[in-house]
Amino acid sequence: MKKHRNIFSVETMAAVVIAAMLGIVPSLSATAEPSAKNSWRGITPLRSSAADVARVIGAESDSPADMPVGPFKVEGGEVTFSYLTPSLAKIYRAPRAMVGKVFTIYFKPYQPMTRADLALGAGFKRCQEERDKSYYYFVSTAGLAYQLVRSNDRLETIIYQPSSAEVRSLAVNTECVF
Repeated sequence: MKKHRNIFSVETMAAVVIAAMLGIVPSLSATAEPSAKNSWRGITPLRSSAADVARVIGAESDSPADMPVGPFKVEGGEVTFSYLTPSLAKIYRAPRAMVGKVFTIYFKPYQPMTRADLALGAGFKRCQEERDKSYYYFVSTAGLAYQLVRSNDRLETIIYQPSSAEVRSLAVNTECVF
C-alpha cells in the first residue's frame, strides 16, 4: 500500500480554514465599533407607516388617517413621532409614496447619559444649528442623531431621521436634524 503525500502543511490548512470562516462570518473580521442605525424598535423613517407605529406602541387606530404622534411613555423613556404630511412632502419635494410615512422619531431616555456614554464612531459629525445655541448634535450619515445640552454634554434626545442619502434627495434646509 502506497502512502499519499499530503501537499498541504498544517499551517496552510489553518490559513484556509480561517479565511473560509472570515468569508462566511464577516462579523469576525469586522471592527468592534457598532454601526449607527436610524431605526427605533423596527420603526424606520420614510419606510414605516402610522399603522406600524400603532402596532409597536400598542395604540388603537380608528382609521388609516390616524397618526399616533405622542409623546408615549415606553420602556426606558418617552417617544414622539412626526410624519411626512402632504404639505411637508410638497415643501421637501418628496414622492407621493412617502406621504404618511414616519419622518422623524424623537426618543428621550429616562436614564441620564452624557456624551462620554455614547458610542460615537467615525461616522458621526458634530453639528450645531445656528438658530439654537442651547444644544449641539452628533449626526451619522445613517440618520441617527444625538441632541446634547451644550452646558453639560448631557444627552437630551436620540433622533432617528432619514439617512444623509435620503435627505439629499429631498429639498431640506438643515444640516443637523429635523
